[in-house]
Amino acid sequence: MAVWFVTGAARGIGHEVAREALRRGHRVAAAGRDLTTVTAAFAGAIGEVLPLELDPSHPEAAVEQAMRRFGRIDVVVHDAARTARAPLRETTDAQARALFDANVVGMLAVTRAVLPVLTAQQTGRIIAVGSAAGFSTPAGSGLYGATMAAVEALCEALRAELDDTGVCTTVVELGRFSMLPAAFDRGPLPPGDPRKAAAAIVDLLDVDDPPLRLQLGADAVARVEAKLERVAQELDQWRPVSLSTGADEYLPGQNGHRPTEGM
Repeated sequence: MAVWFVTGAARGIGHEVAREALRRGHRVAAAGRDLTTVTAAFAGAIGEVLPLELDPSHPEAAVEQAMRRFGRIDVVVHDAARTARAPLRETTDAQARALFDANVVGMLAVTRAVLPVLTAQQTGRIIAVGSAAGFSTPAGSGLYGATMAAVEALCEALRAELDDTGVCTTVVELGRFSMLPAAFDRGPLPPGDPRKAAAAIVDLLDVDDPPLRLQLGADAVARVEAKLERVAQELDQWRPVSLSTGADEYLPGQNGHRPTEGM
């Protein structure tokens, strides 16, 4: 039986993950911005659930409440992201800052608050519910995709930084799901089932070596495959130019460094 700390637990994939964890007998600290909304979302839920109000600028308070109740935290699921769809030329600086604060800074703040718990236990999972838009960003989703790309970069760095602590990090690249705003223009592939996505996320707890990236949804897989193919083709096409920039000999003072005196 594990303890799950789930942000964005009042709705969306976060809510489905919390419910699936409870269904399997785990305990859940369900966090959200509004305590009343979170509490109502789990009314009648079977299992041990602790509704929490989460202030992204002060996540330590919610983490402390979870620790007082459960004594440990085994899995952190970040799902407090907001979506945005608009051409980049129509976005404002204020919109960009607000979206990065919600999707990136908030995720990082919660991670920093819970990391001392996980590293002290020498075990744990950090799962960020992201989007395939963070790997392959379509027109109209540039700002949202940029925040999801930042989440991916943070997860990749965390995976390396926590390599010897027993804590694993995974970013979930979601495609379109029926209960979420579309991250992409609608296409021929149908939206996914959020309950199945939640089950796949909870299954990660039982995997000894979980992936850094997990695509969920047929459209997410298709988009990632298409981009990998484009990147490989572009890399091969421009490889001679890329490799032609190597220095023929060491030149003191390269890259802005001052030559050492006496050389």
